[in-house]
Amino acid sequence: MRRHLHHLNALRCFEAAARLLSFTQAAAELHVTQAAVSHQVRALEQALGQPLFERRPRQVRLTAAGERLVGVLSSSFDRIDELLGQLKQSERQAQQSLQLAVTPSFSSRWLMPRLPRFWDAHPEIELHLHHSTQGDALSRGTAEAAVVWTQEPPARVWAQRLFGTALTPVCSPALPRQAQPLDSPAALRHYPLLHEDSFADWARWLRAAGEPEVAVRQGQLIDDSNALLMAAMAGRGLALGRLALIEEDLRAGRLLRPFALSIEAEGAYWLLAAPALAAQPRFQALAAFMRAECAASNAH
Repeated sequence: MRRHLHHLNALRCFEAAARLLSFTQAAAELHVTQAAVSHQVRALEQALGQPLFERRPRQVRLTAAGERLVGVLSSSFDRIDELLGQLKQSERQAQQSLQLAVTPSFSSRWLMPRLPRFWDAHPEIELHLHHSTQGDALSRGTAEAAVVWTQEPPARVWAQRLFGTALTPVCSPALPRQAQPLDSPAALRHYPLLHEDSFADWARWLRAAGEPEVAVRQGQLIDDSNALLMAAMAGRGLALGRLALIEEDLRAGRLLRPFALSIEAEGAYWLLAAPALAAQPRFQALAAFMRAECAASNAH
């Protein structure tokens, strides 16, 4: 449908003059001359073929047509102004918000205890956390940035290595009292082993401990490291915990570390982002915070 809006500037001048009932005040509001307002209003009246004002000495009054028109215009301009304000606010909020995907274990055991320092330093940034165990939030478009556990970051993304960690056996403090004493790695043959994704890590640890004959294919496979640790705390068996994430659980006695031996995990935590986001101050603030926290915790 073709819109007859050839006189938008004239409509703007008319609305101000009609609302204020003064050409002089309308000119001041619009930062133009009184003559310019008068010219635009007369052009609109000529286009409509009827007067919109009754002009009297030192006074103007609206005609019936003018009353009808100003009611619609004022309401419409108010709605437009409100919408423009909302759009500007939405853009400002988008520029200061950040969608970060993290695994539940990294979030609860490493990030959340440190986040208050980020919020204190950057109250203007709204950080929204999305929890996922899949590590594909960037490719699916559900987050702008992500912290993932991987051996190699994907191609064509900005990537910053945060830290690696060691793996060591952990279990519930009550577990050794329920079976054979955990006085040597050989005793593991009497316990169920809990595995994350595969049996490979336990096989490597047992080789390092000199007990390659212990059957690693006993116990459950759990594809979420947070659920793996919860199963260990519940006494379901022994898990290989990432030391960087379980320090507080060990100090609090929620987990027991029966052996001092640890092995390096085959992977690391990486902060990932689309290249365009990596150049934006809101993300740079998060990346700098992550680097500082890793340095403070001696993560490697």
